[in-house]
Amino acid sequence: MWRFRLTRNDPTLAFRGGWRHWVRFAVLLAALGLATLALILAGEELWGPAWAEPARTWLYRVAFWIVLPVRGLVLPLAREVNHHWPARHYMLLGLALPLWFGVLGWIAHRLGQRARVKLGRGGEAASARTAVEPAPAATVAQPGRRRFLIGAALGVGGGAAAGAGVYGVWLLPSMLRVRHYDIPVPDLPAALDVLRVVHLSDTHYGPFISLSYLKEVIERINALRPDLVLLTGDYVHRTENSVEPGIAALAALRARLGVAAVLGNHDHWEGAPAVRRAFAAADIPLVDNDRLFLTVDGLAREPADPADALCVAGVGDLWEDEVEPEQALAGVPAATPRLLLSHNPDVAEHLNPRLRVDLMLCGHTHGGQVYLPLIGAPIIPSAYGQKYVGGMCRGPTCPVLVTRGVGMAFLPVRLGVPPEFGVLTLRRTGSAAART
Repeated sequence: MWRFRLTRNDPTLAFRGGWRHWVRFAVLLAALGLATLALILAGEELWGPAWAEPARTWLYRVAFWIVLPVRGLVLPLAREVNHHWPARHYMLLGLALPLWFGVLGWIAHRLGQRARVKLGRGGEAASARTAVEPAPAATVAQPGRRRFLIGAALGVGGGAAAGAGVYGVWLLPSMLRVRHYDIPVPDLPAALDVLRVVHLSDTHYGPFISLSYLKEVIERINALRPDLVLLTGDYVHRTENSVEPGIAALAALRARLGVAAVLGNHDHWEGAPAVRRAFAAADIPLVDNDRLFLTVDGLAREPADPADALCVAGVGDLWEDEVEPEQALAGVPAATPRLLLSHNPDVAEHLNPRLRVDLMLCGHTHGGQVYLPLIGAPIIPSAYGQKYVGGMCRGPTCPVLVTRGVGMAFLPVRLGVPPEFGVLTLRRTGSAAART
């Protein structure tokens, strides 16, 4: 095995044993790099049998954090290489990973060397003092006590960080919560009073979220026997291989009166045409810049009597599509109550004040995925800071209900923000025209 030479003046890494040890070291680094790259490839391309998917998802989350620092350097370089994008990205990542593991090993070894040098110098100094003059018992014990306290503090801190990592990466992302809201809706038809609506968003099927977890979410929704299910975008994540299975799973949603949806930015990034085809195959209508009417008979393009209907409209994604609320609500009678679906809650800031919207349903922000006491969510994909972090929010012209979603994006972690979907009970109230 390798042996290291340690000197007091030059505590650097040196190998004894010749070139064979260097070859073994290089082979070890290459093996670690290839194994990690294989986990990344399997996770991002969704390779492997269905029964292994939960394990693949968990292992990918570990590999993601290992690769994250070096990936930030590889991505800009990959864009400059004249090859197919996924191939050049993985090629450069495979070359960089052994070097990254070598850097990590060198840093760990240097830290260990410094610790041993300090301990050695402390022992030599203590021996010299005792040889000249005996020290009081309290003085002799103090260096040991100090090292113990420092070690204990580092151990507690490291344990807390590791515990937070395990909790945020593996445990909390699966602790699904159901949030209940009681929503007054002016002019809601008597036949639709106490309507139960499930609001689901940001499922993000892909490397971070397994299909088995998504199916558990759907089973839990179906157990509530909702009247209507409304979906507000980001159903797939990171790979086009997630489109067909991720949306086909949504076909298992069961609602007495129907299901409707709009697309999110990730659905456009992974291929909006393919996503739309998958929704058509799942028999779930999309209402991007369009609308449907809900009656006791279900969702329809035009109701027999608009006075007995609730309008369910939607807009395109703010980042990747056209946002046309006027087009979606054109021709809807003024007395007809309206729900507006939008993936991005920032759309609320751009609504025409004269356009009636009784409630906007949104996702997108994920509650920041990380929420810290006294600070809030450090990062929110919204131009309005903490305003639309989650829950019932107040827009300039209408209430905005933002669900924190059931999946994860960009980083596979949730801290202080468990996954969720909403259950809304719509209740009939007085006429909106009478109050204005």
